[in-house]
Amino acid sequence: MRHTRVLLLGPTGVDKSAAASRLAGFLRTNFAQEIRFVDFENQFLKPRIAESASRNWTTFLAQDIPVQATGWRAAWNEFRNTLNNEITILGLHATYVSNLLGLRCPINIPSICEDFHPTLIITLIDDVYSMWGRTEARAAGDDWKGRPNLEYLISARRAEQILGDVVMSHMGPPGSRHILCATSNTLESIANLILFDAGVTYLSFPISAPRRLEEAGDTSFLDLINDAHRKALGQMRADRSRAFISPLAIDELPLVFRAENASDSTLGFDASADRWEVAKLWGEADAIIVPSLPGSVAIPIELIRAAEGMVKTDVGWRDRRLVQQASCLAIVCPKPPNENRITRGVSDEIQTATAVGTRCFLWQKPEWDRDGFVETQFPAPGSMGASQVQALVKRVETLDELIQSKP
Repeated sequence: MRHTRVLLLGPTGVDKSAAASRLAGFLRTNFAQEIRFVDFENQFLKPRIAESASRNWTTFLAQDIPVQATGWRAAWNEFRNTLNNEITILGLHATYVSNLLGLRCPINIPSICEDFHPTLIITLIDDVYSMWGRTEARAAGDDWKGRPNLEYLISARRAEQILGDVVMSHMGPPGSRHILCATSNTLESIANLILFDAGVTYLSFPISAPRRLEEAGDTSFLDLINDAHRKALGQMRADRSRAFISPLAIDELPLVFRAENASDSTLGFDASADRWEVAKLWGEADAIIVPSLPGSVAIPIELIRAAEGMVKTDVGWRDRRLVQQASCLAIVCPKPPNENRITRGVSDEIQTATAVGTRCFLWQKPEWDRDGFVETQFPAPGSMGASQVQALVKRVETLDELIQSKP
């Protein structure tokens, strides 16, 4: 199945245009496939606003929702008349957010469903510090242009996902899908989703344990997780029915942890140095959907601390969603070296997956489990048969076998 109508959602601060441009180049180079990308706000909505009584974007956002909705519908009708049989990726905001006006939603869901008929919805998300950096650069210090704080941006990110689900709930065609995807995943994953309707494999692995070992001077676990991602990238190229998505494509806890002990009024955060390095994660910087902002972003400490609870809550919510949208899990070393436990995060992901009947494949590095602890956690069926977890979790012998496994 090839998706010819793709709805690309993304909250304020996510660079959908850059993602679409990089994807278009990728598809042209690797598949000789042309796509049409429509930036709805910039190509249709804002030009219409400029000719209306609102005159500009900020004034438009200050209008009552019914007025906004009327303007949105008029711009939509113009767009609808341009539709053709090309592979069309429609980029738009389901919500608008600013520090002055809060969260707004003027879109008309029936129009999107009845006129555009998307069979694939991708909600593109990004690290909140990158979103903030882009919106601040765009505003250039002018509050009138809208400068949402971290809490607003996270709220918009949550709402964008929910609106994608609402659109999905109104879609009729069998096989329609809504995929949550962060920009630090790979172009291969989106390309395989669009051109081959690829099944999603969620990479499940400890994150805190590799970081603790790295702080102690041992990078072996971190290197292993990076190796698993590089193998996943290779597998997506070898098997176009695969789309791997990683929880590390969003990595915001380092921002919160650094702010906890900061004494200055601002915190400089450099994504290339202060988060899990994305280029090393996948092995190829050019493979990433949208690279992180270059250099350091200076964020007021008070904004980070105010958003701390939302950032921490989003980790569990997001990972749960990523697990639920996956067709299988590839679980890498759930037991850290020198610890006799399955990490809580991985355990929760296994429980979430198996509760809805999702197959899980698990590989444990043998040198880190000489006593066979992992085997005791996932034993063979007993006299009463297999439990849900036993039936759905399969242990494999090598990392390569893990990455190649699919339902």
